[in-house]
Amino acid sequence: MNHRLSKNNIGRGGFTLVEILIAIFILSLVMATVYISYTGTLKTSRQLEEEGDIYKMARTALERMTRDLSSLQMSEGAYTLIAEKNKTGNRPFHAVYFWSASHLAFSETESEGRPAAIGYFVREDDGGKSYALWRSDVPGIKPDEIKQQEKGFIICKNIEAFGLTFYDAAGEENDTWDSSLSGGIHQNKAPAAVRIELALINPNDREKPYKFMTKVFLPASR
Repeated sequence: MNHRLSKNNIGRGGFTLVEILIAIFILSLVMATVYISYTGTLKTSRQLEEEGDIYKMARTALERMTRDLSSLQMSEGAYTLIAEKNKTGNRPFHAVYFWSASHLAFSETESEGRPAAIGYFVREDDGGKSYALWRSDVPGIKPDEIKQQEKGFIICKNIEAFGLTFYDAAGEENDTWDSSLSGGIHQNKAPAAVRIELALINPNDREKPYKFMTKVFLPASR
């Protein structure tokens, strides 16, 4: 009887090698699925965070430009706005300088909303691997010297493109504008509207940059 009990216990105890291998295989599949799901979620979360930062930076830059252009001011009965397209590094970018009551104060001794020479221009970053959009803001300067001011701060990084289109009172598009040019068709005039196009680098696909556009109607031109 003890012999039969011993045989029964041996038959029911432990796992076979095949069962262990099957269990290991199933566990591996489960762990692999969990790992892929986790890394995919982490990657998506990181991409969404990066996109959020990009959209926030672009929105801040466009809103600031809109406020500055909407505050265009006269000086001695004339408007001052100069825009041109130049090469920075090997890339063409617009630059614009104008006289605006949109000064930003960075110290307690200054007051905001004062007339100032405002400028937007693109500079190549250190190492020449990327570009940044800069904003200059110099109060008290004469309007005819606004292009001489290129000290400022970065308002938007990783620029892929920065383009401006100016519309005159008749609705005609202009790639450049110079209200200071004596005898020019835009002398002392402000554009009726400005279209701003901004493209930022997509770190996940350089062939598909993030593109933003807004159109600013200038009450000063009316």
